[in-house]
Amino acid sequence: MPVRFLLLDADQTLLDFPADMAQSFQLMYASQFASQRPFSPALLECYDACNQRAWARFEQGACTKQELYLSRFVDFLRETGLKGSPAEINECYFQAMAQTGTPYPGAAELLEELSKGYELYMITNGNVVSQGPRLEHAGLLPYFRAVFVSEAVGVGKPHKAYFDYVAAHIPGFAPEEALVIGDSPSSDIQGAVNAGLRSIWYNPPGSGPCPVPPCTWRAESYPEILEILRHV
Repeated sequence: MPVRFLLLDADQTLLDFPADMAQSFQLMYASQFASQRPFSPALLECYDACNQRAWARFEQGACTKQELYLSRFVDFLRETGLKGSPAEINECYFQAMAQTGTPYPGAAELLEELSKGYELYMITNGNVVSQGPRLEHAGLLPYFRAVFVSEAVGVGKPHKAYFDYVAAHIPGFAPEEALVIGDSPSSDIQGAVNAGLRSIWYNPPGSGPCPVPPCTWRAESYPEILEILRHV
């Protein structure tokens, strides 16, 4: 069945999340912690580890989105000995994140080409405060007919309920005409499996091998994504 609807992930598929995270964290740190301890890369590494653990809990359904947001900074404060309010730190971090938006080279060109033949929709586990501004700063927002942020939906990838919500809010949506494109095995590809959708696992060289749920196709580059779609 020909593809009509493309459901694309944002971070580490189109947006350079590691670059945006580092910038956001340093802006937040300067505001919240500079008087306690000078910034160092080790502090960013500590936060990144805390953040990844929190996201893993969320994807497994072990915590809510708000619990994810706060628990990563609770862990960060405990592991570093720094003092602060997790809620205030998180708000400051989101405000800093909303100032970023670094597209990967070729992302805008990919979306421009895809928009000629498909309806594009963003599926993201990001947050409401920053995800729209980041896409806008990156110049990617105009290509999407709608952006589905898990925080607004009330449930996120990879849960079937998230994809059911997306399907219900896309006019004329048909699962057999839809395809998910994303980098995360646990979020995007597992989500596609849970929703009964075809998928392209975007896995550029250097991102590392990873055991994955069964994706339909695998692409190492944007040109490979286009080539796969030409034959679907």
